[in-house]
This record gives sequence, C-alpha cells and structure tokens, in this order.
Amino acid sequence: MKRFMLSMALVLLIGIFSLPIGGEAGNKVNLAYVSDSPASSAAYWVANDAGLFKKHGLDVDMIFINGSTRSVQSLVAGDLQFAGAVGTSAMNGSMAGGDIAIINGLVNTLPYYLIGNPEIKSPEDLKGRSAATHIPGTSADFALRLALKRFGIPYQSIKAVMVGGAPARVAAVTSGQVDFAVVTEPGKIKGEQAGLRMILDMAKLNIPFQFTCTVTTRQLIRENPDVVQRMAKAMAEAIHYYKNHKPETIKIMQKYTRGQSRDVLEGAYDAYQELFVADTYPTVEGLKNTLEVQSSWDPKAANAKVEDFVDLRFVDQLKKSGFITRLYGTSSMSRK
Repeated sequence: MKRFMLSMALVLLIGIFSLPIGGEAGNKVNLAYVSDSPASSAAYWVANDAGLFKKHGLDVDMIFINGSTRSVQSLVAGDLQFAGAVGTSAMNGSMAGGDIAIINGLVNTLPYYLIGNPEIKSPEDLKGRSAATHIPGTSADFALRLALKRFGIPYQSIKAVMVGGAPARVAAVTSGQVDFAVVTEPGKIKGEQAGLRMILDMAKLNIPFQFTCTVTTRQLIRENPDVVQRMAKAMAEAIHYYKNHKPETIKIMQKYTRGQSRDVLEGAYDAYQELFVADTYPTVEGLKNTLEVQSSWDPKAANAKVEDFVDLRFVDQLKKSGFITRLYGTSSMSRK
C-alpha cells in the first residue's frame, strides 16, 4: 500500500508539472503569424508578449510561416490550431476542402498604397502602365484589382508583372523595371525615401476587404469551443492594448521585425492604430467583394456563400457579454 501511494503521488506530480505554464490543461495551441513586417501580424505579437494569451488561459506556441496560403495549408494539415491569415487564403482553403472557419476580423479594409514614378499623377494615369504585383489571389493582388475596379480601369489595361513580396515590388519600381506597385505602409515609406510618389491611399477608399483575420478548424470549434472563445478574447484585448500602449507596442514590433528603423515602425503603428477593428467582427461585405472578383476566374467562388467561411458565435459572445464595452467604455466604443 505504501509503495502504491508513492507511485500515485509521483504520477500526480508529473501531471502538475506538465501543465502548460499560464494556461490550463488542453489549452496548449500552435498559432501561426504570417509576416515579419510591422503590419497586421503585430496584433499576435502583442497578444503574446503582453501576456494576453496567458491571461485568458492559453499556452500558445507562436510560429512564423511566411504567407497566408502556407499558414492555412498548415492549419488544414493539422499542424496548427490557429492561423493569422488574409481572408482570401482562408476562403480558398475552405473552397479547396479544408474544414476551417474565420472567427474574427482584425483589419477589414485595404491597408495598401499605390506608389510609382513621379510622373504618374492620378489613378487615371495608370492605364497602359506596368505594375509590380504579387501572386494572383494574394491580398496585394486583390488590392490592385479592387482599386482599379473602383476607378473603372480594366485590369487588362495595365501590364501586370508578378514580382513577389513588397521589398521586391518597391525595388522593381525604383530600378525602373516597372512604373508602379502596390505596397503597405512600410513599403510606402521606403518608396518615398527612394523618390517615388504615392498615387493612391487605398485605405481612404474604405473598400471592405478581409485583410487580416484569425482562422481555426471547425473540428476544434466542435470539440473545444472554450479554447476558441479564449483566443477571440485574447485577440480583442490585444487590439485594445495596441491602440492604447504605443511605446510598449513599438518595442514589441522592434523585436519581431529584427530592428526595423524607427520611422517605419512609427508609420506602421499610426496606420494600424486606425485600421485595427475594435470589436473584431469580420467584414461580411468584404468577403462578398472578394467572391465577386474571384468568380471571374474561379467557378467555386461563383457558387460559394459568405456564410460558408465564417463562424460569428465567438465575436457575438464578446459583444453580448459586454467584454468589448468593458475594454473601451461605452462612450468611446465604436466599430472602426
């Protein structure tokens, strides 16, 4: 009996010390962020480094996976429980058969700029010009298509040159290989420093678009909805922290961007302070816009419904419980 009691005590001790630090048993998850530039992935960095995941009972291993498409593929493969992603990648993953859903929206518009040669004075001057673009289906590709559509410019009237990521697109314009490019805030700053001109601030167009969202599997939603709710809470509080703790947030951004220059970090912070959505609801209208554009070449998009891609119960609960109101206060709360 004494030997049995000692064995049981040992088992209990092992169980206690194997619990996730700061979380609860079963709440250990892998989450991917998809960019190391000072942009929308900063919300996940803040949630981690400000201790908000732990505060809400999650033990999170954050993994850098370059690009939303790869992060969604890893999610579908079962390597992750959550992924930060562009809405287009989440939708394409779902239409390809992935059992996944968008559970919140962090940035619900196009945080992009068109930059180019100084002789390009307006969007109307883009006709007949060459553009440095990203892979078809990426957010940068959609941003360009939606901006051209807003100004009635057919996509076929420009010469799209697929270059790749933002640094490569900026370099392609500054070297004279192409006339203009679509970039986010850091690329705009670097482009202007190199003598390029901002042609268009797409965020000011207020085109609904699901630029950043958190995606999970429907299996996790079915089997452990409490973990998904905890993630929704942590990310909503991370947005609040970002908006209200500039020095601490920029310090966190410096860590993950590996010493990015202060002016770039300041510019990115100021832009995303406005762009991050306080109540973290996804943009249903933005997802509809994406389906409309993509349906021109993808029959699956033509037959899909927005409801196929989202699960709003978790952000609904944040609203109904008063969680968002308690963060911001009744007088200052607004959906941005």
